[in-house]
Amino acid sequence: MEKAEFVDFLRDDMENFEVAVAPLEGADGVYVKNNIFNTETHFTYSVIERMELKDLIIATHHGKNVEHMTRVTGYFSKVEGWNKGKKGELKDRSRSKIE
Repeated sequence: MEKAEFVDFLRDDMENFEVAVAPLEGADGVYVKNNIFNTETHFTYSVIERMELKDLIIATHHGKNVEHMTRVTGYFSKVEGWNKGKKGELKDRSRSKIE
């Protein structure tokens, strides 16, 4: 990926990303703040040239784009869709060991 193309993509999505061309510890590159996951990432120019756009964007997540799921009575459910009361019940649950 070209550096200019990466920077332009991020600048076109200013609601989700902040971008600055700046060095970090002597390495020239692009500083990216992901406003969705509240993360900060510095990409050197050589990394940008080697990676595809989708992989660069995923790298800005820092592993925070994980869906929480739970299994209750034999089926899986995404916690994201639960109402406030159900999420409160989940926090009150505890694991038990059957011995």
